[in-house]
Amino acid sequence: MPNIHSHNRRDLAPTELAPAEIAATYLDERDDALLDALVTASTLVASADGRISSAERRRAIDFLASNGFLSVSTRAEILEAFDRRVREFQEDGSGKPAVDSLRRFAGLAPARLIVKAGEEVAAADGHLSAHELHVLRLIRAALAAPDLRSAGG
Repeated sequence: MPNIHSHNRRDLAPTELAPAEIAATYLDERDDALLDALVTASTLVASADGRISSAERRRAIDFLASNGFLSVSTRAEILEAFDRRVREFQEDGSGKPAVDSLRRFAGLAPARLIVKAGEEVAAADGHLSAHELHVLRLIRAALAAPDLRSAGG
């Protein structure tokens, strides 16, 4: 199957693809790794301040739905993945392995979508905590992604 680099899109820089195009390309390949990375980033940010609000959970699901992920996974499956990731973070005691797992997308088109998922969740409750901001910086660093707010994205 073709991948994101073998389409005629290969000449486009990662930031030139729309989020829906990124998702569609990876969903065409049924790549669960992208969904996992989006759930990971969302969960990292949502849990950064020590509590996960219903608004943050809802925003994560809405973001995934708006980018086509409910066509391959149900809302219940995504919520279960989100909850499972929260339990993993609690057992691990840190999010470092989760942040490190995002590196597989460093410099690739999905990096932008992963960062955007984290930013959406951070904005969900109307308050950006210092902890959430720190986690967003860690995610951006792992993905070598620019600050999308200052880049106009």
